[in-house]
Amino acid sequence: MRKYRFHALALAVLAAAVAAAFGVAGAGAGQQAVSGKITMVGIWTSKEQKSFQAVIAGFTKKNPNVKVTFTSAGNNTPTVLATAIQGGRPPDVAAVGQPALVRQFVDKGALKSITYAKATIAANYGPGGVTLGTVKGKLYGLFFKAANKSTVWYNVAAFKNAGIKAPATWPQLIAAAKTLRASGTPAFSIGGSEGWTLTDLFENIYLRSAGAQKYDQLTNHTIKWTDPSVVAALKLMGQIFGDSGNIAGGNRGALQTDFPTSVNNVFSKPPKAAMVIEGDFVPGVATVKAKALTDYNQFPFPSLNPKTKASVMGGAPGEGIPGVYVRKI
Repeated sequence: MRKYRFHALALAVLAAAVAAAFGVAGAGAGQQAVSGKITMVGIWTSKEQKSFQAVIAGFTKKNPNVKVTFTSAGNNTPTVLATAIQGGRPPDVAAVGQPALVRQFVDKGALKSITYAKATIAANYGPGGVTLGTVKGKLYGLFFKAANKSTVWYNVAAFKNAGIKAPATWPQLIAAAKTLRASGTPAFSIGGSEGWTLTDLFENIYLRSAGAQKYDQLTNHTIKWTDPSVVAALKLMGQIFGDSGNIAGGNRGALQTDFPTSVNNVFSKPPKAAMVIEGDFVPGVATVKAKALTDYNQFPFPSLNPKTKASVMGGAPGEGIPGVYVRKI
C-alpha cells in the first residue's frame, strides 16, 4: 500500500511540474497533446534512484511527449541547486531533504508556488500536508514520505549474550553500552562518512534534552550554537564518541563507514556492533539476511528529560523529509 501511494503521488507531482513549466491544465491525465521537457534534481541514489526512475517511466507512459531528465545529486543536492540557481539554470523540479533550504530559496525568490495543487494535496494528506509545504502563506512543496528517526536498532543475540534489555533512559543506554563492550561486542555502529547520521544523533539528543521549543529556536537561529543547551547536548553526544573503543572501527573507522555498512554491522552474524541509531527505515537498507524480532529489534531513542519523553524527530529514509518544489519560471 505504501509503495503504491508513493508512486501515485510522485506521478501527481510530475504532472504538477508539467502544468507549472508549460502552463497546461490537467497535465498528467494522459493528454497526448502535452509536450516538452522537465529537468529534475533529487537526493535519491542507488536503489531509491532506480525506484524513482520507474516512477518517471510510469509518468512517461501517460505523457509520451514529455521528456523527464532526473539528475541524482545525493547529499550534495543543496549545493547543486544553489549553484544552478546562481547560474540562472535551475531545474524545473527538485526533491530535497532540508525544509529550511526551501525557506531560503523562497526568500531569494527562486521558487514558484504550486498553490494550484493545494486541493489535491489536501485531499490526499489533509490540512497538515498543505501546512508542511507552505512558506509565508504560499504552497511550495509536497512532503510525500516521512519516518520516525527516534529509533535505535539492536542485534538480539548481542543483547542476549550481554544479559541486557532495551534501555529506556540515556544513563541506561550508556551503562548497557559498557556491558556490551565487556561482553566482546562494540556497542555502536556509526555511518559517519555520511554527515546526516551524525546530525541525526545530535538532533535526537538535543530534542530530548532541551525540548521542542529550544529545538525550534536553534533551527530558526534565534539562539546561538554556543547556547548552554547546545553545549550540554554535545557533551552527552561525547559520551558515545569519547569511548572510541566501543564503536565499530573506532572513531576513525566510523568516519569511513557509510550508512548501509553501519546497518550491516549490526544485522550480520556474528555482529560487528550491537546498535545502530537511526530511523525506522533501517531494515530497508540492510544487504545481509536478518529476521525481524529474531535477529534484530528496536527501541525508542532513550529519554533524557521526563518532559520530552514522547518527543520524536521526523525525517525520511536517510535524507530528511523530501519535498518536491517547482522552480520560478
